[in-house]
Amino acid sequence: MSRKRVLFLQPGLEPHGGARAVAAWIVQALKDDFDLTVLTKAPVNWAPFNHYYGTSIRSEEVSILTLHPALRVLVGLHPNPYNAHPAAFLMRMCRRIRHRYDLVVCAASEEADLGGPGILYVHYPYLAYVWEKYEDCAGRPLLEQLAALIRGKVRPFMISSGYSLDRMKQNRILVNSDWTGEIFRRSYGTPTETLYPPVTASPERLPWRDRENAFVTIGRLTSPKRFEWIAGLIARLRQRHGDLSLHVVGTREGAFERRYYQRLRRLERENSTWMRLHEDLSREELLRLLGRVRYGIHAKVDEHFGIAPAETLMAGCITFVHDSGGQVEIVDRDPRLCFSSQDDAAAKIDRVLADSSLQSSLLKLVSDRSAMFSTESFTRKFRELVRSYEHSSEQQHPQLYQSASTR
Repeated sequence: MSRKRVLFLQPGLEPHGGARAVAAWIVQALKDDFDLTVLTKAPVNWAPFNHYYGTSIRSEEVSILTLHPALRVLVGLHPNPYNAHPAAFLMRMCRRIRHRYDLVVCAASEEADLGGPGILYVHYPYLAYVWEKYEDCAGRPLLEQLAALIRGKVRPFMISSGYSLDRMKQNRILVNSDWTGEIFRRSYGTPTETLYPPVTASPERLPWRDRENAFVTIGRLTSPKRFEWIAGLIARLRQRHGDLSLHVVGTREGAFERRYYQRLRRLERENSTWMRLHEDLSREELLRLLGRVRYGIHAKVDEHFGIAPAETLMAGCITFVHDSGGQVEIVDRDPRLCFSSQDDAAAKIDRVLADSSLQSSLLKLVSDRSAMFSTESFTRKFRELVRSYEHSSEQQHPQLYQSASTR
């Protein structure tokens, strides 16, 4: 029996960030059991993915299709490195070649139109708030689309890609948290299924009594992660717990966050006795660090899921999160671990630091939750979804599917 042919559309495949972790582990999940082709912007070097996410992908295991080099140069001239034009061209390529495959998969949120039914993993419905203003112009004559563009009723990438909101909603929608799923369902009226992202467990976890009395926080070194806020919180807690320290682990995020990065470096120098900034740790180095500290903290507001707090929880750290977004699901919405302000965080953390029996209770919660976010659980469930998928939506929406396949 021939293996199912799967096309994985993923515009950007460069390491760093939770969305790329999901993409890497989707490839890991599918490469052995399916005939997998990745459609992406540029050639892929899997070594950084393996280094950063703990996957074991070899180039000979996966076929790669990319934009033509001249087209990559052309879209690279755009001043915004995160512009949507590469994705737009890839969507058109996907519609032309999807008939060669049994299934199309994507993990680029709802900004991707796969040309018909498939499996779409949504990290956050970024377009959900624009459809009151914009129109779905797919299939209309070009002059009508350009007129809509002039009126401000359509985005340029929607024309260049032939994006169809109706086609996007035909997909089987996976989301990274119940919180994300609720926003998606409320916005589009489309059912979703929660599949938590994959998180690598630390293999070198020290016993609790031997761990450093320290916090660790992880993420891109950008202002929404609120690392300065966390440092201020730890400084406040050190007034009662003088041996408490902080590890900030992250990667730099381009020139536009340079000033924030410089502020973090200055903050580290000013508090060098208890604060350390770690940059670009390998997966092994990160897991080793997580396995020797006691506490994790994540202060981003409305985090869609949060690979970082899941990583600290998986390493056996008692993990505190801001009481918003999907990250509260990681700690089972436990009020002892969810904070709304610095005063709230200081009070709750102080209580845990001072009470060993409370620590034991929370460590049991950490242990019970860990299995939900393992890489083994994610890859098993994703393979099952791909094996069982039947794109019956093609029969339910024949006109839409025909227009997609002939565009």
